[in-house]
Amino acid sequence: MSTPFELAFKHMPTPAFIVESSSGKLTSYNRNFEVLFENFNAKPAATWVSLCSDATSADDWHKLNIKIQNGSIERCESLIQVGDKLINMQLELQHLGDAVLACVYNTDHMDLSAAENTLLKFALTESSAGLWIWETHSDLISCSKSIAILLGCPQGKTPRSTPEWHERVHPDDVQRLASIVDEHVANKKKYYEAEYRILKDDQEYLWVKERGRTYTRNTDGSVKKMIGFVEDISHQKALEEHLRNQATFDELTGLLTRGAALTHFKKQLGLAKRQYTPLTMAKIHLDANSRLTTLSMEARNIAIQTSARYIYKKIREADVLARVDADKLLLLLPNTSVKDAKNLLNHIINPTEDEKTSLIEGNSDPMDFCIGIATFPEDGETIDELALSANQAVEDGQAKCKQIVVN
Repeated sequence: MSTPFELAFKHMPTPAFIVESSSGKLTSYNRNFEVLFENFNAKPAATWVSLCSDATSADDWHKLNIKIQNGSIERCESLIQVGDKLINMQLELQHLGDAVLACVYNTDHMDLSAAENTLLKFALTESSAGLWIWETHSDLISCSKSIAILLGCPQGKTPRSTPEWHERVHPDDVQRLASIVDEHVANKKKYYEAEYRILKDDQEYLWVKERGRTYTRNTDGSVKKMIGFVEDISHQKALEEHLRNQATFDELTGLLTRGAALTHFKKQLGLAKRQYTPLTMAKIHLDANSRLTTLSMEARNIAIQTSARYIYKKIREADVLARVDADKLLLLLPNTSVKDAKNLLNHIINPTEDEKTSLIEGNSDPMDFCIGIATFPEDGETIDELALSANQAVEDGQAKCKQIVVN
């Protein structure tokens, strides 16, 4: 008497057959698989070698069986001998210990094919996601309507091959994308993800994320078809850039933040050590007279912003200016002696009449500035030591009511 499992296999709606792992013999097949052959007045072959036109010897089955066991092949396409015809079938293969279960989930000559092709065509034309299918042997790419919308081109003008696709990818991203896809095709990964810029018809680049995976394989394990999606991530990239800028640049003044400035400071200090050149650091207190504390928050922010922009315009291109506290800036002056630093800073605390007018309109007054100077290596050999020394000079300047103090 048949077991419930055997009855379920015999009557399952998906055409299926079972192959003995050790020999490659077809030990069983269900009714729907048998019907495929009856449509051509034929019966299923007795072995995998006689069933599959791609197999020439029992050794071909053993190689395929090993790939099925280790999970490197889950689906494949093969030309199956049905009577005197060769029919392309897509098979799903599952290792069952001493046997392999093969389910036919698509073929050129069954209703299932028409159903799947209809769904596939629907996906390619109606899906809101950017769907593509790539036939690796012919290098034919089919794109959904949404990819055409993404690229701003007619659907008939979407890329149809790898070279056409790569023509749209940003030159700086092409090699990386190609390497990622090649690695997947070489069976090193089950799926892949890649982010890159792609050119739209309006000649603007758009950031996209591509996800792809193998859809079907040949019986030798090589990739036959791949399927994937392309997603617009330009908003995400814009947010990432905004967050990076927030981490690098102060939002109020546009100057470097403490953390970002530290990297620049260390590079300049290393250069000064190697080349035996002078390096001066200046700590600038923008509210040494505590005038800004009497202003509203909005007016205080305008004052700090005005002062920072004024000072930035007065420094040289090689100098590095950062906002390190609410009302304090740190200025690094590479290859600058104390004498030259004092001359530059004197120009800052003594604005021209036009500059003074602009500063007053922005709630700023250079009379509120107090600047402490520290030099390498006299006042320290590290950035922290120099900053501490410059800060001490500022405190001394406030106590003595002096605007520029050398430590």
